[in-house]
Amino acid sequence: MKKTLLAAACSFALEAAQPEYLVLIPEGIFHGIDGRPFDAPHWNLTPERGEQIVAALNQRSIDMVIDYEHATLEAQKTGEPAPAAGWLKSGGFQYIEGVGVCSAKFEWTDKAAGFIGSREYKYLSPVFLYNKAGEVQHLLHVALTNTPNLDQLPEARLAAAAQDFFAQNSQQQDSTMEELLERLRWMLNLPISATAEDIIAELNKLTAQIQEATGTTVAANGQNLFDAIAAAGQLKVAANSQSAPDPTQFVPMAVYQEAIAQASKASNDAQTKELNDLFEAACADGRLTGTATIAYYKGQIETNPAFVKAQIESLPKIAALTQQQTSQVNLAENHQQTPAVDDVQNEVFGLLGVSKEDAEKYGA
Repeated sequence: MKKTLLAAACSFALEAAQPEYLVLIPEGIFHGIDGRPFDAPHWNLTPERGEQIVAALNQRSIDMVIDYEHATLEAQKTGEPAPAAGWLKSGGFQYIEGVGVCSAKFEWTDKAAGFIGSREYKYLSPVFLYNKAGEVQHLLHVALTNTPNLDQLPEARLAAAAQDFFAQNSQQQDSTMEELLERLRWMLNLPISATAEDIIAELNKLTAQIQEATGTTVAANGQNLFDAIAAAGQLKVAANSQSAPDPTQFVPMAVYQEAIAQASKASNDAQTKELNDLFEAACADGRLTGTATIAYYKGQIETNPAFVKAQIESLPKIAALTQQQTSQVNLAENHQQTPAVDDVQNEVFGLLGVSKEDAEKYGA
């Protein structure tokens, strides 16, 4: 629901001597000399609201002007000059407990100082906004005046002052929001065309990633991004605080790499020998026959050893060739064990009536 604020002007007597601070809005409940406000039970400035007003005033980038007879408000309509009587310095506003919203850094023009010293101007008149309950909300303008009664400004001028305040405040909020969005786009590495919805979606993803990495919920239960950063730092500290590694359990990288290379070479050599033995056996038992076939598989041993092994193991042995080769081996072994004797030589030895042993012993 839209908040309705009203504007009012009141006056406070100035001291001829330079005070330590100017009281702009008094603390607590107060009324005008003529009994105003008539649209609220009273005016009331609470310490909490006073602190908020001071914080907003100190964020201004320019000083607040003190004019004559609220000429600044009239100049917005007429375009007439509104010379300054003095200035309330930005950063010099403060809330003094028991006193109210004050300015401890202010200066008068020489002309205004002369008017005050000669009592030609006697009152300081702030213009402020308040709600229907009479609670003071904002300070708009300050002026030197000789009209001590409250709310002497026409209602139209006060309404215009309030409208001007809201317009400036809205523009400032829009500017601040656009600056915030621009910074978020830069931080999240988003394009300039990224909308507020795009930024929110990216922030939601970032929030989920932070929670997953740190276990800290961002912006919930009093937590925020700085808590997540602190949690990440604690994880890092915990990791770095682990006991130092045992040197006996580790070796230099060069030694490790050399051992890996030697183990790999030994494994390759064993695999090559196994494949060569398998190849030779296949040639011997008849699984590989023919010059072209043997040459093909021999050429594949180095480039495609797994293929050669699979092919040879799937080939059937040829029984006839296996048996023939076995018989030849047995004949060769028998030949070495028992030398063959020529049948003619045995017949001659028989005719002579001698034995082979006698012939070898005594001679033919």
